[in-house]
Amino acid sequence: MKKTVFVIMPFVQANNRDQDELTKFFTDHIKDPIENSRDLDGKYVVNRSSDDFLILDNILLDLANADLVICDLSGVTANANVIFELGIRLSVSHKPVILIRENLDSNKSMFDVHGLHAFHYKMSSTKDLERFLIKKISEYDDDSSKYSSPVLKILNHEAAFWMQLPIRKASAFLGGISSAADANLRAFTKAINIFLRKNEVHDFLVDDPATVYKPIESLSENVKALNCLESFSYNISSIPSLDSYLSSVYLLGLIEESIERKFRTYAMHYSLHFNKGNSGFFWDRRFDEIHAYAKETLILMNLCRTTIKILRSKQGSEERNEYIKSFDGIINSSEFENM
Repeated sequence: MKKTVFVIMPFVQANNRDQDELTKFFTDHIKDPIENSRDLDGKYVVNRSSDDFLILDNILLDLANADLVICDLSGVTANANVIFELGIRLSVSHKPVILIRENLDSNKSMFDVHGLHAFHYKMSSTKDLERFLIKKISEYDDDSSKYSSPVLKILNHEAAFWMQLPIRKASAFLGGISSAADANLRAFTKAINIFLRKNEVHDFLVDDPATVYKPIESLSENVKALNCLESFSYNISSIPSLDSYLSSVYLLGLIEESIERKFRTYAMHYSLHFNKGNSGFFWDRRFDEIHAYAKETLILMNLCRTTIKILRSKQGSEERNEYIKSFDGIINSSEFENM
């Protein structure tokens, strides 16, 4: 999936340029150079806003979700819509913003946007602007954590304040799923421990209920244990909050789309495979079912905990990228995709 650049700029008039000239400027000197740059390897798609003062839902979403925003402040005085949209972007995202402005003597001085530098370009030397934009985008592409919204930074917010409540709710919800998974593993561990002890399988030792799948795995070559486990009866406890998540999808819009999609897919697999009455349908042996339940429940628990860390970290930061890598490593250890 390509990354997105959203351009905020005047639409009708800026200094001596009319609507057609501004459209041509956007296409020839911003959109085409970025999308076709060898340095950027075709990773970006570039779109822009209009001059309608009605800031529609899709504009708000574009401002919030774009991987990078370019804001053109050109004009004798900066366009009101441009300033308004820039303010929205700075209040909702830590992802990069690049400011540019046509360099003319007729321009009036503007207020300083603390921490942000505006590149002044000349229409007689647009190649300089193109090189500047590609260079800045490449820098942010290598390390987007170099940028922080000056607004959110002053307010000491890792995420926009309008997102903090849903993030807290989603974190609490995921925490509830993780706690339920942990409790289920402890109950399951106790049950299987008692069962095997009664059947004199003495080489089953559990150090940590969370990793009970490991001693279960060690029994795979123990014929006595395998035969014994065929008669092990255990009613797997459901996780109601997991089923509730699947009907509500609390992470949408709060986290990277790929992470939300992977978590939702995993939750569907888990719910299907270990729903009461379903579990026995998916494995050839009782041992495989027992081992899978122990392992996948730990994976679910760890996915929830890692997703909470992603939610609470800064967008584009190295810390967040490490959490995302950890999430992918956890989900790749699941057996669901191999079944």
